[in-house]
Amino acid sequence: MKLSKLILTIAIGLFSLVTLESCNQKNNESQQTETVLPIIRKEKLENEAWEMEKKYWAYAQRNDTVNYKKLWHNDFIGRPGNGDEFVNKSMVSNWIPELHSDPNIKFSYKLYRKVTNAIDDVVIVFYDVDAIWADKENNIVEKHSSVMLHTWRKYDDGWVILGGTSADKNENIPND
Repeated sequence: MKLSKLILTIAIGLFSLVTLESCNQKNNESQQTETVLPIIRKEKLENEAWEMEKKYWAYAQRNDTVNYKKLWHNDFIGRPGNGDEFVNKSMVSNWIPELHSDPNIKFSYKLYRKVTNAIDDVVIVFYDVDAIWADKENNIVEKHSSVMLHTWRKYDDGWVILGGTSADKNENIPND
């Protein structure tokens, strides 16, 4: 009887060890999967925010201040590169009509994505932009480069800019 109890105890012990080891392996596999999914989600969010930056500039190029202002959170605060003052949502589109003030000059831009970083549902985007004005013969009349930073947040109904800043990268760049 003592021998059978000993065998039964050893069998239960071995079964418990095998079961625990199996659960531990499954847990490790689960943790590995969990670390991959956030990386995929992080990249997706960063790419979505970058697409929003493209919309930002497309609206500016089309002089579409109505849709442009929809990109901004109601409590936005930021510091544009053209002054020492901070602005709120009511002032964010003030610079756009000036881009189109001369009907003989066409405004365009070129974006240079630098760094994006998603933290939960917030994405910080750093990039450079060349603002370019050309005449009717497509000769560059003026070109400015700026560094940009926007902090975007994704809500159920879309993305909005929470804050941002910009600065002149160079003074007026000579024609290339």
